[in-house]
Amino acid sequence: MKLINLLFMTLIMTVFPLIASEKADNDTVKVVYQCDFPEADRVHLMLNTIKNATEYYDKNFIDYEIDIVALGPCLQYVMKDFKNTGFEEKPYITKGGPTGAGTKSRLKGLQLSGGDKIKIYACKNTMDNNHVSEKQIEDFVSITPAGIVKIIDLERHGYAYIKIK
Repeated sequence: MKLINLLFMTLIMTVFPLIASEKADNDTVKVVYQCDFPEADRVHLMLNTIKNATEYYDKNFIDYEIDIVALGPCLQYVMKDFKNTGFEEKPYITKGGPTGAGTKSRLKGLQLSGGDKIKIYACKNTMDNNHVSEKQIEDFVSITPAGIVKIIDLERHGYAYIKIK
């Protein structure tokens, strides 16, 4: 009887961590936002939806990962310097939005408040096409070789795709 109990406990101690680990991975909500538009009101709408989602997930103790991929004209929203690039600094990057903080401030605040749960990527192809160097990208933004490939890869890994229209 002791041998059966020992085998049973060994089985439980071996299998339970595997089941718990698999369940934890499956319980994480994964979302990727494609930001490829120039309009500030669409960026603010995207940021509002992300803020609403993160508040809901945090309140209900739901683990999440949200990635934003900035490519095309949306790259300007993750830039800190526009000198000698294909983009001109726009006043709505530092102004507007529900609190008047502007998109740049909201993106940084969102990323900081989300910690490693929120990641922002800049498309290197767009950077190259617009003569944007890595130094001109905000420090809280990671560079990805191709924005669309990053989105495809994230979708292949179970991320839900969202684009604000």
